[in-house]
Amino acid sequence: MSEKERAMMDEDVIDVKEQLDKLHDALDIAAENGLFKNDSTQYLTILNYIMEGYKNLYGENQNIVEAKRNFSLAYFNFNKVVNSSSRWWQFKYSHGGHIAIYLYGVLISAVVAWIFYNPLLLRSDLFWVPSYAYLWGLIGGVLQGLWWLWQHVSDLSLRRHWFLWFLILPIAGAILGALSYLIFFTGFIAAANRTNLESPYFPMLLSALAGFSSRWAVQLLDRLTKILSMETK
Repeated sequence: MSEKERAMMDEDVIDVKEQLDKLHDALDIAAENGLFKNDSTQYLTILNYIMEGYKNLYGENQNIVEAKRNFSLAYFNFNKVVNSSSRWWQFKYSHGGHIAIYLYGVLISAVVAWIFYNPLLLRSDLFWVPSYAYLWGLIGGVLQGLWWLWQHVSDLSLRRHWFLWFLILPIAGAILGALSYLIFFTGFIAAANRTNLESPYFPMLLSALAGFSSRWAVQLLDRLTKILSMETK
């Protein structure tokens, strides 16, 4: 076997393994979400196809073609079970419908509040932070939730207990948006030696970004904490 053929075979092995891993995870998550509670034999049948696929990939008599066939059979049977499940199960776990309704409801409410209460949001404060920072942080949190929902629905990896996380995501986004505003405003005062902002649009963008990327916002807060701890030493 030439080096090129060996490299192509290795790539096939990696591709099939990734497909089997993804399907295995989706199968376990579907079982966790109650898909097989009335008939566990379907779960065992699909799992057996997946295990046979691994065996054909890494066994003594490696057979990639047979491993691909095992994956196809497992995938076909899994989709068959999902499509024959109740519409309510598909709505919740195949499409994340209840989460999407909640997130879109919050998003529409936030947009309506911004359209009709724009002057009030620009003038009012809550805990020394303009109300618009909370609102745009909330919007960023909702957008993060929709992005995560789309990813997990596409990967068939939406878990039932994640609803609580999606539920608090807009609130967490609002808080992170407010904190990022405080960090920006503190730096602005130190740099410009004045307290009035000419335009609120950049703080709005920053708040929305903090809500959308909670990891970035937490890293920003962690960096600030380290700077402050160094200055107090």
